[in-house]
Amino acid sequence: MDKIRAFIEEQFLIEYDETFPEDTNLFKEGVMDSFGYVQLCRFLEQEYGFRFTEAEMTGNVLVSLTQIRDFVARKTTAAPRAAGA
Repeated sequence: MDKIRAFIEEQFLIEYDETFPEDTNLFKEGVMDSFGYVQLCRFLEQEYGFRFTEAEMTGNVLVSLTQIRDFVARKTTAAPRAAGA
């Protein structure tokens, strides 16, 4: 999951530390906008081999690194079952 952190830090020019914890809301802090969100989603799809549903894209689940990691873990665990769908 370090790839996700590295992508966010590089893409949005931030560094997670004690003053900017991993559960920080990236939208509220002005780090990520809708364009950046789409870039993040595309990165996750390419890197982890799954597709977002429309509900997932608009559900605001990816607002912090912590939530992104949790989502990717759930999505990649569920992916083999969903492959035949």
